[in-house]
Amino acid sequence: MPFAVIEKNAEKSVGLTVEEIRKSSPGELRNFLEEKNKKKFSFTTEFPVIGRGNVLRDNIITTEQINKEIDKILAHSK
Repeated sequence: MPFAVIEKNAEKSVGLTVEEIRKSSPGELRNFLEEKNKKKFSFTTEFPVIGRGNVLRDNIITTEQINKEIDKILAHSK
């Protein structure tokens, strides 16, 4: 199956162009899908999770938030 077919299927499923999907943050895409489908969007895992806690916390976080948190952790480790 050519990749263009996969992209077209994604566009039909989501309701946005592939370019719009690429430009959207995970949070923006989540909000769009919740409004479109009129139900809460959630992630599930298909394999056992080993470790402590939920890495996503209670929400999807942005790249900027991740970078700030990493900078804070690295500043304390010096």
